[in-house]
Amino acid sequence: MKEISLSPIKESSEDYEAIERAIIRLLREEIYIPLIRGIGPSAQNVLKNAYDDLMAAIQTGRITYYRGQFSGRFSASISKELKRLGAEWDRKQGSWKIPQSSLPPQIRDAIRASFVRLQEKISDIDQKLQKILPEKISDNLKIERHFDSALWKVERQFQSSIKGISVAAQVTPEMRKRISDEWQNNMKLGIKDWAESEIKSLRSDLQKSVFAGIRYENVVSVIQKSYGASQSKAKFLARQETSLLMTKFKETRYQSAGVMEYRWRCVAGSKNHPVRPWHKALEGRVFRWDNPPVTSKPGEPIRRNNPGQDFNCRCLASPIVRFGK
Repeated sequence: MKEISLSPIKESSEDYEAIERAIIRLLREEIYIPLIRGIGPSAQNVLKNAYDDLMAAIQTGRITYYRGQFSGRFSASISKELKRLGAEWDRKQGSWKIPQSSLPPQIRDAIRASFVRLQEKISDIDQKLQKILPEKISDNLKIERHFDSALWKVERQFQSSIKGISVAAQVTPEMRKRISDEWQNNMKLGIKDWAESEIKSLRSDLQKSVFAGIRYENVVSVIQKSYGASQSKAKFLARQETSLLMTKFKETRYQSAGVMEYRWRCVAGSKNHPVRPWHKALEGRVFRWDNPPVTSKPGEPIRRNNPGQDFNCRCLASPIVRFGK
């Protein structure tokens, strides 16, 4: 029996990246920009009433006092002023230590006022977070055109790969819409679930910061850390959900053309992204689309997947066409 192995169809990284950018833009505009805008008071207005650099730094939250220590960003003039007040430098902690009773009344008042303002800002941020509706965020996701573009690229590759070997009907508008709707629904569900979890975590981290002597800069850092997590999630969703639907699409298209088998192909892998050994063991072996191999790690619950369907799987399917007896 004659056998022909077709080249694997691989989605373009550009398609993933376009979807990823769109998700990041959505999360940034719906969650993070509104929070950052209301972080702190205007430093210009505060400085008008500051009688020296130390007072200004306290009032703007550039440095904070907590449990007998000043922490933050110290200029030469601020360090000089603290030393004059009797503070001692703690090299290990990177802070100036001085009992509160040794501070002038104006500075003690500034510390209390700064802490109150910080609590008010965190309370304001918390209220904003409470008003964010994950369902609304996911409903505002408008990236169907990116998926449609990727879908048609894969379809063109498919038609080119079977040309002269087999025949398959063209993708109808109805089929295209059904696949696109399924992908869109999965993507929206992933964003909604992540937003619910991350908003809850962000509120918890901000509340904890109130009791840890946190500074304005650290509040911003908490939000930035969450934003970094959103970027990672966007990348995962863009690649995982798109890969899952594209893999299913390719599977369906090849079966419709009578191509029922494929040869498992692994990517080269790298030090940072190695190929899983239990996937590597499948390299070169032949499987049927309707009877995929076990792709789970030995000892884990059994999962069966075609290439690209397992979690973060980058393996490919090389379809096989057989002729004669």
